[in-house]
Amino acid sequence: MFFDAALEEREHAMKLIEYLLMRGELTADVTSLITIRPPERKSWESGVDALEHALKMESDVTNSIRQVIKACEDDAEFNDYHLVDYLTGEFLEEQYKGQRDIAGKASTLKKMMDKHASLGEFIYDKKLMGMDI
Repeated sequence: MFFDAALEEREHAMKLIEYLLMRGELTADVTSLITIRPPERKSWESGVDALEHALKMESDVTNSIRQVIKACEDDAEFNDYHLVDYLTGEFLEEQYKGQRDIAGKASTLKKMMDKHASLGEFIYDKKLMGMDI
């Protein structure tokens, strides 16, 4: 699931690069547009812990997109409605769906672990990976 999510995030990055190229705003120094942060965590105590952390990260991304949209709308001198439309159409709805999906997965896994402990996590993991058990 997380490998698929990482692939999707790379696709989002490519969409943003394509958008910048279309607008003629991609500079030769792309690194100035990218902030590289070390990972917040490198291990999790359980699958629920990992899913809840993923949900927090997804929520942070959604909030960042909303901040960019707000900045585009609030700039009295240059309202960038095109970027607002692009971000809401290409990213925002998908972010909300992703958050809802991760929250549902975390809730289901938590319930399974509460009833069946480690066996619940094992069964959920196999189900998530689409394996027959």
